[in-house]
Amino acid sequence: MASFLSETFPPKSKFNPERDIPDLSGKVVIVTGGKTGIGKHTIQALSLSKNAKVYMAARSKEKAEDAIAELKSLTGKDAVFLQLDLANLDSITKAANEFM
Repeated sequence: MASFLSETFPPKSKFNPERDIPDLSGKVVIVTGGKTGIGKHTIQALSLSKNAKVYMAARSKEKAEDAIAELKSLTGKDAVFLQLDLANLDSITKAANEFM
């Protein structure tokens, strides 16, 4: 019964990105799906706020640049757009070569 209750009503997370993530200076992070939702929050909380160099991998350059501009207004730091369509092997090869 306790297992059912703990899974139905999980406790509040004790994780705090400001406290629990160390400084990422000198680190490079690639985030897919960073235009909205969890990916965007990941870029903001885990990367830009912690001094990492961030690449936002996305299909749409226009939407990614809008998200990058919004994140810059929040954090004062830029992410780098990386054109990537994970459903297209040629796009993956091109993005990997550009990243390298």
